[in-house]
Order: sequence, then structure tokens, then C-alpha cells
Amino acid sequence: MTPPFYSVLWRRCLLLALAALSLGSAAVRADELVLVRAGRLFDSERAVMLPARDLLIRGGRVEKIAERITPPPSTRIVDLSAYTVLPGLIDAHAHLLMQHPGDEGSGETSVREIVREGDALRALRGAARARSYLEAGFTSVRDLGNAGRFADVSLKRALAEGSLPGPRLFASGPGLSPPGGQMDGVLAEHQGIVAHDYRIVRGADDARTAVREAAAQGVDQIKLYSNSSPNPAYLSVEEMRSVVEEARLVGLKVTAHATTDLAITRALDAGVRVVEHGRGATSATLARMKREGAVLVPTEWSRALINIDLARTPAERRPPASGVEAILGQSRDRIAAARRAGVEVAFGSDLYVDFGIPRGQAVRLALGALVEGGMAPLQALRSATYSAGRLIASGEFGALTPGAHADLIAVEGDPSLSLMPLQQLRCVILGGRVQQIPSSRC
Repeated sequence: MTPPFYSVLWRRCLLLALAALSLGSAAVRADELVLVRAGRLFDSERAVMLPARDLLIRGGRVEKIAERITPPPSTRIVDLSAYTVLPGLIDAHAHLLMQHPGDEGSGETSVREIVREGDALRALRGAARARSYLEAGFTSVRDLGNAGRFADVSLKRALAEGSLPGPRLFASGPGLSPPGGQMDGVLAEHQGIVAHDYRIVRGADDARTAVREAAAQGVDQIKLYSNSSPNPAYLSVEEMRSVVEEARLVGLKVTAHATTDLAITRALDAGVRVVEHGRGATSATLARMKREGAVLVPTEWSRALINIDLARTPAERRPPASGVEAILGQSRDRIAAARRAGVEVAFGSDLYVDFGIPRGQAVRLALGALVEGGMAPLQALRSATYSAGRLIASGEFGALTPGAHADLIAVEGDPSLSLMPLQQLRCVILGGRVQQIPSSRC
């Protein structure tokens, strides 16, 4: 039965009106004023805690910070004087559209998600994980692939327009990879499945084309695979150099998956200045990273996460205690070696395993790996704010300074003593707007 024309028209008008309301609620007026009174304020660049400060926010950005500010007329006051205020946390290495159940290989997970679930379902599940990030105090997430054919870009747009609650999302689209990507065991006749999650690069000219394709889809950064572990292939230095040069033309930063010392050095040779994982780096390579200003995103697990994983693993499949301690020791050593070399470390989780808790909570626990690697709590928080923010846009994210986006959180307690106060999250403000979280007191 065909409905009357006027009924269809009315419904369309209603949908357009609702869409406009949704967009309007997400937008921040240029003259919108908020004054935040902080009991303590974390200076993320210097990794020090400051006494009580007021922050004046105009149009979603920090305008002024002082010991006391007289609010202009029509200013909303957010009293956080009982709490410690920090920049919103940032996960610099996420995979929102992927979840590994723990009882299959990672390649099998990718095939299942691509073939049996599809981009729409993956994006919807990614939206739920994005909300969990916001509720855990993460206001920005740098998503690095395994998200289908730019489904991460679609999720980014939905979050940005206010259709969904969640953090700012910075998408990369399919990672630029040698043949096979990271999906081991896929037969030659089924490599089209691999190409759904990875942009396979075949030569320097094709590498430039791949960057142009990604830029046209609205990505925020380019991820390349210097090596594609567990597969044995490497991109050539010429291919990676083409990626770096083309990305520079269109204003995009480049980051490299690199899990061997050779992969790291080849990426550095090509001009890449952000290294994901960085396992296998020698002291000479770390010294070179320091000289060239390269940033490391180490993606290590904390003891708390490993304990959760062990508790969910059947007893017959659990590694011996000595094996667990060896893994934790290697993780601590890698972080400590980077710190000794003076390499800037940005926090990234690389978490896509199902721990039985919301993704954001698991990522927040992963931050403990930096403290276990020898960082003081405030240094770890600097990695998850200022250092991670520089990978997105220096001066705009990860620091509460004039001109920066007003993304901040408030916690109960003193995070200079431990990271435990992060579990006592009391307020999240994104772009000057108070967000609804379960423990909100602002």
C-alpha cells in the first residue's frame, strides 16, 4: 500500500528536522563561554601538577588560564575545585572496528569480520567501543586500520557530527602494506579478502596513488607497514619514501608499523618519524630515533591486563608463571630502553582482544605498562596526553593551553602518586561540552 504523498513529505521533513537538531547539539557556538574551576591542573607538557586554576573556554577552545578568572556574563560555571583536572586521555594506537575473541588466530579474526560480518556491523560495534573510550576518560583516539574500506572514516564523521557519543576519532583507512597484509594463511585465490582491510602497495608510483586515494576519502593520517608480521614481507624504502613525500603534499602525517630493527631502520631511512610497536629496536636504532626526533608508540600490555587475560584463559592453555614474568620483563625492558635513549614515547594500546570489560576500561589499564617500565605516573600521563596529542596536531590536543581544544577530564585523588585516580573519573568535557558518563559529578 502506497502512503499518501503528504504523509511521505511530512515524514521526510521530520527526519530532516531531527537531523538538524542532532547537528546543532554537536556544534559549539563561537561565543559559547564556559569557566572550569580546577582544584589541581596537570601541565602535560612539563609533566607537573599545578595548584588550583581557572580555565576560560570560548567556542570549544581554551582561551585563558589563571589562578582566578572573573567570568564574563552568560558564562556557564563548571565547578571541579574538588578534583584534579587533566587533558583528556589519548590512545594513539587503536583498532575500534576489530575485536579478537582470544580463541582464534588474528588472521582468522580478520577473515571472519570481513566475510561474515561486514563493514556496517563492524562500524556499529566500533561505535559502542568508542562510547566506552569516552566513559573511560579518552577524548581522542587515533585509529590505525583493520576497519574495512574506510568504515573508520564513516564512524569518525558520525562521532564528529554528534550522531553518536564518543571521542574525537582520527582515522587512517586501510593500512598501506606489502602483499598479504597481516593476514597469514590466506590462499592466493582469496587475496581479495586481504585487500578489503589493507591497501596493497605494488611499487613507488602505486604508493603515491594509495596516499591520494586515502586523502580523497578523508583520512587523518597514513599508516604503512614497514614489515607485515606475521607475514615476512617488507615494503621497500622507495615505496615508503613515496608515501612520506605524497602525504606531505596533502598535509597528512605518516606512521609505520615496525616490529623488527630492520623494519624500523628502513622506515627511518624513508623519512617516517613515528614508529608503532618498535619491538626489536637496538640501542643504536633508539639513539638514531632520538637524534631524528622520531616518536615511539610501544603498545605494551600491563600486568593488570595480563592477569585479566589469564583469568579468562582455560587452565590447560595458560602459560607457566615464568613465561608470564618473561613477557612482562621484555615489555618493561623495551620501555626502559626507549626512556634511557631519550626517545619520546606516546601511549598507544593496540588493544583488540576481548578482555570481558569495555574496551575503554581495558585501554585505561594498559597505561599501567608505562609505569611498570619505569615512568613516574605523571610521565605516563604526559605520554597519554601531550606526547600522543603531538601525533595528531601539536598544540591543539593533549594539553590545556590557550588555543587548544577544551578536552579535559576530572578525577578524584592525586594522579602524581599513582594512576589509580583515573578509575575515579568524575567529569569529561569534550570541546567545552560536559559529556554524560556514568560517574559524572559535573
